[in-house]
Amino acid sequence: MANVYLVGIEGEKAALEYLLKKRYKLITVRFRDGHGEVDLIMRDKKTTVFVEVKYRKEGVKGEGLFAVTEDKKRRLRSAAMAYAVKNKLTDAAMRFDVIEITADGIMHIENAF
Repeated sequence: MANVYLVGIEGEKAALEYLLKKRYKLITVRFRDGHGEVDLIMRDKKTTVFVEVKYRKEGVKGEGLFAVTEDKKRRLRSAAMAYAVKNKLTDAAMRFDVIEITADGIMHIENAF
C-alpha cells in the first residue's frame, strides 16, 4: 500500500509543477474530509480549481481518466463543497479539473465535470 501512496505523491508533485508553470496558485495539497479527498486545490485567476490527479507511470494516454468514475466524482464534489463551506467560498467560481500523467505525457482537462 505504501508504494501506491508514494506513486500518488510523485504524480501530485508533477501535476503541481505543471500547474505552477501555467501560473496557477497553490491553495492546498490533499484536502481530506469525511466525504473524500481532493488532490490539489489551486487558484486560476479568480476561480478555485479542485484537481484530481491520475498518475499511471507505465500507462497510456486516456487510461487514468477511466478511473474518474461517477462515484469518484460524487466524492470529489462532496469534499470540494466541504472545503468551500469551511472557507466561505460557496459563492465563488469553482471548477473541477483532471490531470492525467502517463508515459505519453501530461493531459490537463479543465472543467472535466
